[in-house]
Amino acid sequence: MADSVHLLGICGSGMSSLALWYASRGYSVSGCDRAPGENLSELESAGIRVFNGHSPSHVEDCDTVVYSAAVPSDHPELLEAGRRGRRILRRSEALAELANGSHLLAVAGAHGKTTTTAMTGWILQETGLDPTVMVGGRVSAWGGNFRAGSMVSIVEADEYDRAFLRLSPEAAAVTTFAIDHLECYGTPEALSMAFGVFLEMTRPGGTVIVPAGNADLAVWAARIGRTVITTGPEGEVYFRGIEGTGWEQEYTLGDLRGVLPVPGSHNLRNAETAAALAGTLGVSHEESVEALKSFPGVSRRLEKIGSLGETLLLSDYAHHPDEIRAALEAVSRITSGTVGVVFQPHLFSRTAAQAGEMGEALSIADWSLLLPIYPAREEPLPGVNSSLVSEACTRAGGDSIPCDPGELREMLSMRNADVVIFMGAGSVDSIGRGIAGVSA
Repeated sequence: MADSVHLLGICGSGMSSLALWYASRGYSVSGCDRAPGENLSELESAGIRVFNGHSPSHVEDCDTVVYSAAVPSDHPELLEAGRRGRRILRRSEALAELANGSHLLAVAGAHGKTTTTAMTGWILQETGLDPTVMVGGRVSAWGGNFRAGSMVSIVEADEYDRAFLRLSPEAAAVTTFAIDHLECYGTPEALSMAFGVFLEMTRPGGTVIVPAGNADLAVWAARIGRTVITTGPEGEVYFRGIEGTGWEQEYTLGDLRGVLPVPGSHNLRNAETAAALAGTLGVSHEESVEALKSFPGVSRRLEKIGSLGETLLLSDYAHHPDEIRAALEAVSRITSGTVGVVFQPHLFSRTAAQAGEMGEALSIADWSLLLPIYPAREEPLPGVNSSLVSEACTRAGGDSIPCDPGELREMLSMRNADVVIFMGAGSVDSIGRGIAGVSA
């Protein structure tokens, strides 16, 4: 009988894709979630049993229990698993076990890693390499956030909780570097060092890919014999955008001319990183450019979710100031109309540290409505609320006011906009889809 694995919080994005990877490798897989919903149908279609809620009885018949960083060490299922002598792995440990035994490509970065991972997987799929892809967002053509394939694998390497430091890829890429997750690292210097160590973990003879503007992240990887490829305007692989080409943007790569079906200069940066990664497996730039013409995009990355009257509604995962700015600049370039944002700050600690920068980025929009902070794993901090972001936006010359979810539909009816973006990493997506009249 195949080894059996039980995953706590199985319906979360990172855990559900891990469960599907286990199932594709022949493991007997089960899991539980306090609120099964997102990703449930995909899991059940793969023959994975999902329990509603938690119980120590769930670990009676399994060999291995996997849990995420959000699960406390005194969780009843973990305590029971320990009592029974079950093998217990953090999610990052389980991912490393699966991924490090494959021909692994890993994508890290403050922003863009989900889209870059999906783009890399798409290129390899379209060029016949049949990749296994584990990505942090839903790709419609794959029916979710996981594609089962060969022993060539592409994964998102998350810096949160130092999870990416367990991976040992054949090729590693950093899309962007920005100050975030200081609750894990303490200082910007420690965060930068962690990214450097991630690149050093590339296997001997491997390749690291970094933006030309952050090539210093790869200094030690070069010193220990890894090949370094740079991307971006000053780099070796550069997708030069052609102005005025609309939602589907045209670009050049040397003498090649391509079309990318998703907007924004940030997506050109993602695409060139994907092409560089695919190149480490022998895929030519010509093949990558051709494959990217049919890239279907990733959910919650400037995704069109419906309309409200004549207003186009989009959903975007942006929650860091750099991401907010990139998304708004992309939309501003392809519409001459009014752009509004419904923004939900993510985490009290992030809002406390970045409220000013968030507000400045939101001022690019014609107006913004600020929902209450989505707490995720955190407890409230005194004096930290959405008004900090709204006030910063106003100081930067923007039009911004706080708004409760119950007031949102009425507030939107009072605001003129050609495009409204529901933006953030929390529940704002489901709120937006509810207003659009579509399911999450």
